[in-house]
Amino acid sequence: MTTVLDAAIGQPLSRLPVPDVAALPDDVRKIVDAHHRENWVRSLSLNGETVHRFAGYFESLFSPRGRLPLQERELIAVIVSAANGCGLCTVHHTRALGDVLDDHARAQRIALDDHLVPLSKRERALADLARKITQSPKAVGEKDFATLRDAGLSDADILEAVETSAWFNHTNRIFISLGVVPDDKFFPA
Repeated sequence: MTTVLDAAIGQPLSRLPVPDVAALPDDVRKIVDAHHRENWVRSLSLNGETVHRFAGYFESLFSPRGRLPLQERELIAVIVSAANGCGLCTVHHTRALGDVLDDHARAQRIALDDHLVPLSKRERALADLARKITQSPKAVGEKDFATLRDAGLSDADILEAVETSAWFNHTNRIFISLGVVPDDKFFPA
């Protein structure tokens, strides 16, 4: 297995070897191709079981079936990823948030500092919860849930917000630890 370099910056895509896509088993290659051969999925393809688990959860969490609208799930992803300093996930989900909002400037402002962006009551409650779960999960309490309920979220919605926040903390730690480089496509010329 050879080290795959990011051509733009001349460094490996990950701290662990990244397999050549052509050498992957068919089932793993299908997952990598389904996710546009992005660096995150290529880095996980080193272990077929890992890429299957990760992609399955990711696809489920961001399916149209979610209780929270996609823009709220992307908002949570951006808040958590920015708070954790996960460059890969921050840039990836800031772009996705910009796409669903049809406003890339607003998404970038949220990623830089969501307190400088006018958020709805519901968005503010979700952003504050996501940050609290990231920075001090033991401090999350009934008052936080009451704020979310007051903003119009049901208990099932709140559970999905907690799940999304926690999953992104998990994801950020994987990609920060591996040192996965964001794809060039996230940096338009």
